[in-house]
Amino acid sequence: MPNARFVRKEDYGHLHFARWLLLLFAACDAAGLGPVSRRRLHTLLFVSFASSRFYDIAPLRYRARRTEHGPYYRAAHFTLGALILSGLIDVSQFTPYPARNELQFEGDLRLRRRGLSIARRLRQTSTGERLYQFLLELCLSAARTETSQLDQALLQDLTYQTATARGESTIGMDEEQTPTVVGLRTIDRYLNELALSHRRDALAAYQRLLVHRMAA
Repeated sequence: MPNARFVRKEDYGHLHFARWLLLLFAACDAAGLGPVSRRRLHTLLFVSFASSRFYDIAPLRYRARRTEHGPYYRAAHFTLGALILSGLIDVSQFTPYPARNELQFEGDLRLRRRGLSIARRLRQTSTGERLYQFLLELCLSAARTETSQLDQALLQDLTYQTATARGESTIGMDEEQTPTVVGLRTIDRYLNELALSHRRDALAAYQRLLVHRMAA
């Protein structure tokens, strides 16, 4: 086929990351969380990877670096730059600054109209729609927290706090059940006893618990 485009095996991981990022931005917009700061983007990515198996979705196999500002995904920053240069993501309040290993930047990020169109196309597949619905319910739960408290509340995530207590400098999702998933399933069992069986209810309850942990 003269117009066919073949994707190299080593590029699949980058494409999956781009899909996850675009759908996360779409979910943030739909939940009223946009625009998203760089810090919040990386933290939401981390929590989504830590909790995705609760929705029977495998997380991406990337490790986050634990920094003073929270989790940081080097691969996400490169992918984000490509999406911005492709005209899919808009960045305002852009501020570059040199980091130890690479050039990073701060800014307020949100989907552009073309990016929203691509996200809608990604949702036309069953996998894309399942991923989007999970990310939307995650963002809707996060949106119930006051904006000024959200970033610190998300950092109370059980998987992140477990890694912090162990002194781990990088954090992956190698365990079949992360501490986050264990916590969500515990909440889910309790809610089932109260005849509340939606997974989004467990996510919302988990988010409220993170806020309480932050305030403790």
